[in-house]
Amino acid sequence: MSFRPAFALLSALFTLALVLPSTASAQAKTLPTFNLQRMELDPAGLGSLVVSTGRTLPAGLVRVGVQGHYEQLPLHFQTRWEPGGGMGLVENKFTMDLTAAIGVTDWLQVDAEVPFIVTQGGSKHLGVSAPEGQGLGSPWVGARAALVRPDFGFQVALDVSAAIPVGSKALLARDQYAVHPSLQLGFLAETWQLGLETGILLRDKQDLGPLSGTSVDVVGNELRLGGTVTSRAGDLTRGEISMLVGVPLQGGQAGAELLVAIRRHTTSWMDLFVMGGPGVGAGLDTPTFRFVAGASFATGRVD
Repeated sequence: MSFRPAFALLSALFTLALVLPSTASAQAKTLPTFNLQRMELDPAGLGSLVVSTGRTLPAGLVRVGVQGHYEQLPLHFQTRWEPGGGMGLVENKFTMDLTAAIGVTDWLQVDAEVPFIVTQGGSKHLGVSAPEGQGLGSPWVGARAALVRPDFGFQVALDVSAAIPVGSKALLARDQYAVHPSLQLGFLAETWQLGLETGILLRDKQDLGPLSGTSVDVVGNELRLGGTVTSRAGDLTRGEISMLVGVPLQGGQAGAELLVAIRRHTTSWMDLFVMGGPGVGAGLDTPTFRFVAGASFATGRVD
């Protein structure tokens, strides 16, 4: 009889020793919360659909855009870039975006973007379920001030945008905070224009290494670079080519996207457009392919 208490104590300690490591392991494999959507649309659409040329909407002009947005493999873990299909926590994602921009004065513009995730799905990874379903993404609000704005020639503007932290955490649509200041440069000619953006995305750092087993899988502050060349000569059709580059500043891997767009001026107040292209790099949140299609409506002609 005297051995029963000691045996019970040993059994309890043995069970605890088995349970604690598994619990710690489960906690280590929890998916952190961050905003998976890395691309911001340009609500004004004066440069390309994603890169500004430093221009602002004229005073009183309003532009509203509605677009559907598909991403292939926007969240997957790899140590080197391997284009094509595969498996990931998020394999397919479709989002509807509403954008709006208003020219407050000839040199000041305010704008916003509101995304809604229509569907999102993927594959379970190392015991972590894929973030699936639909819900609101983090809206962005911003302001742009033109510092140099001749009719033709060099354009310079400062832009600041910030995310409102109300998106769905379960769908990886929300950072604790996110601010994106940028300097925008452009050269405007009669039939074409160039644009260059350089900025820093400031947000809370999240380490996904315990989940993926790779120390380079980090989401955090990032240097954002963008460049574009667009035509302005066509009365009905406008072509655009843009490059977006993200360089991590707190660990992680770089990623880039090459996007080609065609915009069709159907009337003086409505445009139809399509845009798509591949992602390049081993960044965990760089999609292998992106496609956007939509329409914009303005109170005046926007290029």
